[in-house]
Amino acid sequence: MSLADFNPANFNLADVNLVAVLLFVLAAGTATLAIWLLMYADQRSRRDEVLLRLRAGDEPEVAARASRDAQLRSPLLRAACHIVWRAGSQAEPDTVAKVMWILGAMVPVTLLIFGWFGGSIVVSLALAFGYGILRQRAARRRAKIVEQLPAFLEAGLRVLQAGNTLEESMALAAAESPEPLKPLFQSVGRQVRLGAPLDQVLAETADVHRIRDIKVISLAASINRKYGGSLRNVFRSLIAAIRSRDAAARELRALTAETRFSALVLAIIPAALTVYIYLQNRTYYAQMWELTGGRITLIVAVALQVAGVVVIYRMMSATEDND
Repeated sequence: MSLADFNPANFNLADVNLVAVLLFVLAAGTATLAIWLLMYADQRSRRDEVLLRLRAGDEPEVAARASRDAQLRSPLLRAACHIVWRAGSQAEPDTVAKVMWILGAMVPVTLLIFGWFGGSIVVSLALAFGYGILRQRAARRRAKIVEQLPAFLEAGLRVLQAGNTLEESMALAAAESPEPLKPLFQSVGRQVRLGAPLDQVLAETADVHRIRDIKVISLAASINRKYGGSLRNVFRSLIAAIRSRDAAARELRALTAETRFSALVLAIIPAALTVYIYLQNRTYYAQMWELTGGRITLIVAVALQVAGVVVIYRMMSATEDND
């Protein structure tokens, strides 16, 4: 059929719709195949890495690490594990998953006991309180690790000057380090013995625990592995920088102690007052919720409280050396 023989009267809309559906199915199938190929390539690379480590020995540890990596593919579970690990816990991902399931099962029970409004407040306060405790413990642990890093790097520098490799110097320095730095770098040493590159393991550790100084060490190790060179000057500069920053941070915390305490009081008092009023008169908020004006007032008050807490938290975080 030539273009001159085309007749609009013979134009069939059903045929066009069928072609469009076929093209859509073909495109969807192609996209699905591309996604599957990407996932297969990622799984294949992980499998090859595990096989290489199995050939090097330590099969039980390699199998355990492979199982942990498979579990940590879930973004929610990975985020929860990172929060728990930053606080100093060595819980496995399956244990963290069980705790998350238990906490999730307790949410509807709390809503049934306290009602929709009261249960939401209780659940929100419990989650905020638990997260605050874990974050506070993680901040203290991170500060202690950073405080111990100069002595660790000095010990590793002495071993490096004796002619040992970077992996050996870190393993020997970790054996002489106190808590909590010791288990952190002992875990790094175990992963290195299983065949993982030192710079990659240090980068993952820095990302999990949010310690920039370990990230600097990983970058130095990566450059040293690829291009060679001496790490002594890098370690000396890093030691001096950590000690100078620690002195400045201590002075800043002393200057802002009163301001941070006032901010904490301002964040806690409204929530505590809301809980007190609810416990003294349970029908007070229920009656407000039944009225249109009261409902708008409650929603605006909660939104303003959350916004105020976020602003205060950002102001407090700006005075600390966290992430």
